[in-house]
Amino acid sequence: MAYTVKYAIRTASSADLPLLAQVERSAAALFAQAGPGLAWLAQGEPLPLSTLQALQREGGVWVAADGHAEPAGFLAAEPLDGQLFIVELSVALPHQRQGVGARLLDAAAAHARALGCACLTLSTYRHLPWNAPYYARHGFSEIGAAALGAGHALKLAREAQDGHDPALRCLMRKPLAC
Repeated sequence: MAYTVKYAIRTASSADLPLLAQVERSAAALFAQAGPGLAWLAQGEPLPLSTLQALQREGGVWVAADGHAEPAGFLAAEPLDGQLFIVELSVALPHQRQGVGARLLDAAAAHARALGCACLTLSTYRHLPWNAPYYARHGFSEIGAAALGAGHALKLAREAQDGHDPALRCLMRKPLAC
């Protein structure tokens, strides 16, 4: 599938960070359509600015900027258990299905390789088409927390405390070629 390249993928600047909440809220609107069990996510709080700032200081936030240099999507990641864990991947609704997420995943993979990480990892909903099936199309496969480490198990436990149904969540891993 060919896409018209109209997005620049770059590391996030400090000026980008306050704009990312709007991107995340737009992307989360899909959860309102996922049924009553997940509609609460559409109203949830985006990543705190302080979290984004900490991830940015470590080089772990990328944006897809549209033709107006406004963020259309972003990916935030952090090292976890020797891998690069994707904390958030959000693409604003008007910019979805144009390859933006895939290009952000590529940027994270390049960063992971530079850090010496063998894999990208993430947690997601296994049953939503724009979650686990999307990532599977991009080379991720489901894996148990025990295979990834204590940090990943703790992430899943925190998600459960925050209201995510553990039966619907999964960890996924994508091995990276060096």
